[in-house]
Amino acid sequence: MRQRTERMMMTLLALLGLGMSTANASTRDEIAQLQHSAQQRAQAGTAADSRAAAPQPARWLTLSNGARVNLNDWTVVLFMQGHCGYCQKFDPLIKAMSAQHGFPLFVYTFDGQGDQTFPEAIPAPPDVMRTFFPGLPVASPTTFLVNVHTLATYPLIQGAADEAGFMARLDTVLQDATMRGGAR
Repeated sequence: MRQRTERMMMTLLALLGLGMSTANASTRDEIAQLQHSAQQRAQAGTAADSRAAAPQPARWLTLSNGARVNLNDWTVVLFMQGHCGYCQKFDPLIKAMSAQHGFPLFVYTFDGQGDQTFPEAIPAPPDVMRTFFPGLPVASPTTFLVNVHTLATYPLIQGAADEAGFMARLDTVLQDATMRGGAR
């Protein structure tokens, strides 16, 4: 599971780095450094197993309108803070929902601090903040849905939510995104 998470993190970092044409060189360098570190950790953990990773099987989610969405095409991005009381309540819930429903989860931190659920959250660079929060208030926790192929980004929820509320909002945003051609 850790290897899958690291591969997903490396992929998202690479996609964000390639997709942000307005990003300055220092942000690209930061992303490249994070990606390189993650690759080194992954290689160290899999040195004994040199086989290529098999493609992920489709993870289908049936939406309330009957449409089916492959969750491999999407990533939920969470922005949190290490000492945020709402984050400390919401983070274990979203981590459990990710495991239960199969959606990939990528975690950034506003304050550079992880929490008990996500101790290794990645500090959000300024260009990432500008990309995700243009005109949106910065609040924690905040979640976004990102198409991993097009990098189309959709706000989900600002603040904590229960499972039913989060999944209902995810359903609505996925329906909207797929109707707009956001699905691959």
